Amino acid sequence: MLHAMPGDARGSDTRMVVPPLRGRSGASDAGAEKAVEELAPAPAHPWELPLLAVCALVGTGVIAVAVHTVWTATDSWAWTAVAAAAVPAVCWAARGLRYARQRAESVKISPTQFPEAYRTVTELSAVMGLHRVPEAYVRASGGRLATDACAHTTRRYLVLPDELFDPDGRPRDPDALAFLVAHQIGHITAGHLSYWRRVATLGAELVPGLGASLARAMEYTADDNAYACHPEGAHTVRLFAGGTHLYTKVNMGEMADRARTDRGASLLLYHLLSRRPSNTRRMAALRDRRRYGRVFL
Repeated sequence: MLHAMPGDARGSDTRMVVPPLRGRSGASDAGAEKAVEELAPAPAHPWELPLLAVCALVGTGVIAVAVHTVWTATDSWAWTAVAAAAVPAVCWAARGLRYARQRAESVKISPTQFPEAYRTVTELSAVMGLHRVPEAYVRASGGRLATDACAHTTRRYLVLPDELFDPDGRPRDPDALAFLVAHQIGHITAGHLSYWRRVATLGAELVPGLGASLARAMEYTADDNAYACHPEGAHTVRLFAGGTHLYTKVNMGEMADRARTDRGASLLLYHLLSRRPSNTRRMAALRDRRRYGRVFL
């Protein structure tokens, strides 16, 4: 069983904190409506927009070079047009197949299937300013705790691992579930799932560390949105370090301190190539709200 633990965050945070979700605290509908009006989205990580600009520039350049190469090799407008359309077409198809896989294989969260999770997704969507509640699915994760937010056409959807739920379908740790859902909704509200954004930055993945650095900055932005909405769930990052059985034994402060003290060339290379901030760095950013998460050094 997972047990809700108090957040280990410290430091000052000037962003508005909403009351706990209805159903756990008994907050009224009027209080929820007030929270929707008062909650301001957390600002993007300071490195996100500069990295987005660089990645878009590199990605556009890669596409331009590819199209120019096809034109030079074939001297055909038809083949050049096909080359220019190939990247957005493949990206669209990949997103469509990813969505189709969830619809075909995963359990869709609804008022009758995982109702507590459905209420969490619905209420957090309203609190965080979404006009349309994203679909949500539970998938068999094989023991992995990866959550995801994805999109195809105008649809946005979340994917949650089965490890977050008891055998009876109830959340093992309601605060952890709320934080993870808020994190994924944070990706949506920050525009991270935009189709054209993905197309423009796809070429940057060919540069080692560049696309990964943008991905890490976006993860920090989503964490900030989750913390602004549900700080009680800040302990959730310990799940990724200790797993569902041992995470309550993880000392978040001790791990966060290692983000400052652990050094080494191999460790630096690992951080630069990883698409997600390491557990130690995420804990440090969530624990001390006066500092931004470290994207590079």
